[in-house]
Amino acid sequence: MRRGRLLAGLLLVMHALAGCLSSAGPETPTITEQPKDRIGFLGSVVRFDVGVSGKPPMTFQWLRNGQAIAGATGIAYQTPILTAEDDGAKFSVRISNAEGSVTSSEATVKVNGPPTLTTQPTNVSVAAGTSASFTVAATGESLSYQWLRDEVPIAGANAATYTISATTAADDGVVFRAYALNPAGFVVSNPATLTVTGTPVVTVPPVGQTVVAGEPAIFGVKATGGNLIYQWQRNGVDIPDATTAIYRIAAAALTDDNASFTVRMTNPQGNATSAAAVLRVVDGVVAPLAALAAEVSLSRGTTGANSFTLVRRGNGSIAGWGYNVEGQLGNGAPALASDTPTAVVLPAGRLATAVAAGFNHALALLDNGDVLSWGFNDLGQLGLGDVLPRATPDKVSLPRPAVAVAAGRGFSVVALDDGRVFTWGGNTIGQLGNGGRDSVIIPVEATGLTGIIAVAAGNSHALALGADGRVWAWGANASGQLGEGSFKPSLVPVVTGLSEIARIRAGGDHSAAVSRRRALYLWGENADGQLGLGAGAPADLGVPAGVARAAVDVAPGSRMTLFVGSDGLARSTGANDAGSLGDGGTTARNTFGAVSAVSAGITVGAGGLSFAAAITDNGTTFMWGDNGSKQLGNTTITATGTATPTAVPNFDAIP
Repeated sequence: MRRGRLLAGLLLVMHALAGCLSSAGPETPTITEQPKDRIGFLGSVVRFDVGVSGKPPMTFQWLRNGQAIAGATGIAYQTPILTAEDDGAKFSVRISNAEGSVTSSEATVKVNGPPTLTTQPTNVSVAAGTSASFTVAATGESLSYQWLRDEVPIAGANAATYTISATTAADDGVVFRAYALNPAGFVVSNPATLTVTGTPVVTVPPVGQTVVAGEPAIFGVKATGGNLIYQWQRNGVDIPDATTAIYRIAAAALTDDNASFTVRMTNPQGNATSAAAVLRVVDGVVAPLAALAAEVSLSRGTTGANSFTLVRRGNGSIAGWGYNVEGQLGNGAPALASDTPTAVVLPAGRLATAVAAGFNHALALLDNGDVLSWGFNDLGQLGLGDVLPRATPDKVSLPRPAVAVAAGRGFSVVALDDGRVFTWGGNTIGQLGNGGRDSVIIPVEATGLTGIIAVAAGNSHALALGADGRVWAWGANASGQLGEGSFKPSLVPVVTGLSEIARIRAGGDHSAAVSRRRALYLWGENADGQLGLGAGAPADLGVPAGVARAAVDVAPGSRMTLFVGSDGLARSTGANDAGSLGDGGTTARNTFGAVSAVSAGITVGAGGLSFAAAITDNGTTFMWGDNGSKQLGNTTITATGTATPTAVPNFDAIP
């Protein structure tokens, strides 16, 4: 009897144990693989996952430092963009079903930041023909490097040390810096200058010029040799304290007329003296420039195949013709090129006071200070917060009303009514003027500018005119287009040395200004004679030079320059592809000559590589040059264009 009771009890215990084992078995969630620690970078995300078995359906709730994360209810969890506060955070997951629940172990995330520089590159001085090395060191995870020469990335220079195996005189004065990068960001080294010593050699001499009494005259020189000491002379006599590469007369006087200026450069290896530059000074009085009753703005396309024309008419409307594949004409209907003027769509009741055509986008300034943008938008040059093209103008969000607009090759610039400047778009070489190199899709403020009333934009540089008549510049400068003499780009605005200026314009890689006394200044690229300085002038000029008087408007293009004088006549200089000089032929010239057929002109425009325009005081719009995209607005002109200015038919710019 006792033995039977013992067997029965044993059976009951075994049955109970079997039931317990069954309830804790595969029906209850079981973690087969715990979440693993992760390493991420600031600005990136990481993903946690878990292996689990059990009876479905199962629910998941992820936790951060023991607290449930709202909405994190999947079998895997991806973090939001990591910040410094996420470093060391612990993540786990609670898994539940009808039979029970289980919580995983905690996985930790490590958040790595951007690199930190530990060693800066230093200045190097070597003799010509020998090697020169620059070194940078940084700490951080997943490091890479990129060296820049005068702010331009050097292909293949991706190690911590960059070496020039055999330096030349052309390397003298070049500035190097390095970027240390990882997925969290980058840090930029201090600049380091390479000095290549040798006998002084003048590479860009001072040039003769003509200015109006009361306005500045600026002479500059560029030379190689290293460690140079400068001394400027006037008529062979040393000028006290004139001991830098630039000599500036703040206000030329009639007594300066025909003065001759040279500069002597010395170093331990020898000396050199520049050729003489003769200053001509003519009399003149302040003559305010009239507000433009209409204006023409031509695109900056690199070929005639993507060129277009915009005209701000006297009644406040904007008309356009030419290339329109991405909506450059702003008429709401992208299409192939057309030579029929169509209207840009403006808000009801609003008038345009300015228009600016870029490479493949455009801006308009309205009478209430609003800025509209349209066209191509691959770099965010429309400033609308995305990179989508627009065929209909859209309003740019700005902190205050604008007073001026400019459109570059892939960026935009505006001046606000409080004197500040805002920019957006491509920024490969500092054309946004905000001290950085990143492109932006919404407006950012350019550094340090106040009291600005006008702006201009070229291929990759920009200009700003202050109410005090001074001119600022920033961006690319390989051709001297910033006008401060260095031939080095600047990520922030720098002063040009000009004063008494009333109007500014920017070409592809050269710049222009008209003074209050109607003197014309030009500077920058001169490979095609677009500065009008004549034979023997340097290829490029790094400081403004007075080249003409009695100017009222100027239009620098990519390879040529137009200006219209107080007499209403247009003049041109530079390359003459497709007849872009408008003189009836296709022969280039390096001095200003008359444009055919244009009289009583009030404003001019130069576009792309080879087309141009002028508007006369009766509203006639003349165009000439290449016509590959029907940008001349005339059905009678073939795609090859015309070298003779021809009126746009049935179109009045001043209705």
